[in-house]
Amino acid sequence: MPPVWDGRFGAELRRLRMSAGLSLRQLAPLVLSSRGHLHDLETGRRQPTADLAGRLDTALDASGLLSGMRHEIAPADPERLAYVARHPRRVDPVALHALAESLAAHRRLEDALGSTSLLPTVRAQLDMMTTLVVDATGALRPRVVDLAAQWAQFGGWLYAASDRRRLAGRWYTIALEWGAEAGNPDMLATVLSMRGHLAWSERRADAIIDLSAAAARQPASPGVRAIAIQQQARGHALTGEASAVTGLLDRAAELHEAAGQAPDREPPWIYFHSAAYLAMQRGLAYRLLGRDADAIEHLRRGLAELPADAAGAAWTGPYLLRLAAALADTGDGDEALDIYERVLRLGRATRTTTLIEQAESAVRTLSARR
Repeated sequence: MPPVWDGRFGAELRRLRMSAGLSLRQLAPLVLSSRGHLHDLETGRRQPTADLAGRLDTALDASGLLSGMRHEIAPADPERLAYVARHPRRVDPVALHALAESLAAHRRLEDALGSTSLLPTVRAQLDMMTTLVVDATGALRPRVVDLAAQWAQFGGWLYAASDRRRLAGRWYTIALEWGAEAGNPDMLATVLSMRGHLAWSERRADAIIDLSAAAARQPASPGVRAIAIQQQARGHALTGEASAVTGLLDRAAELHEAAGQAPDREPPWIYFHSAAYLAMQRGLAYRLLGRDADAIEHLRRGLAELPADAAGAAWTGPYLLRLAAALADTGDGDEALDIYERVLRLGRATRTTTLIEQAESAVRTLSARR
């Protein structure tokens, strides 16, 4: 298991910064971070990377004091986590770290296995996190609630991806409540954006636009706001507002660049966000605007540039379907059929029924046309 940081890190960072006569805004560019991320470190809501701790030591002339607050710990075994579930008031930093690692692993598993396979296990984890939130007290409560919000958001996403929208909405509501209590603007923006994604699945343009705009107004990280703004662009694409689409997509690209300048500021749940992902979003928007040649170009490029561990993820299926549809509409039926077959394999491998049904329907339609 990766190391954890001494609980006094934030207070020590603040003491060193104040002694140096620096504000958070002044310190941020010196360590290639952001004011918001440093604030989160000082308040204990986030833990630093080893690289950032080293940069802080250098900037504050701390002689390795901050880097030295990192501790190696033994992995938490399942029995220990089960004990914590039975005795939630005894949760400790080691158990919280193990639960965070488990969440990260489940996110990656969902990419490979799809949402359906994970739901039973994640449902049990959501029950556990709910118990921890109810009973958590003292200094650890903010961290418990923050982590619980992340589990709830992930659970909402799994239910949405499994086309169980009522349960998705329920867990997004819980994530919003816990994220607000934890004071986590990244979570608040993400949940609002995910609610916009539910509206996208129902093609409710006004709700997509308004929820995505609300997410973008939060004081969240650049990457989180980029995701919200590109979704807002797709909402405008549904209504045919081409000029608004272009401006919003360009703004999302600027925020993506900003996110690359301070990667430590980005929350772990947007690990999938990349230039390739934004290219795919632009392709979707162009498809909605009837610009099929541009849609094909950007969808192809985005899909081709995805990292290997994301290329087979279930969430890439809708982009493949749009690419195939655009190819079919521009006369390239052979390649479209090849891509539909790829979606079928992806849907079967990840047990994603909606992908299978959409691909099979598209193949029947295209075959009849030919």
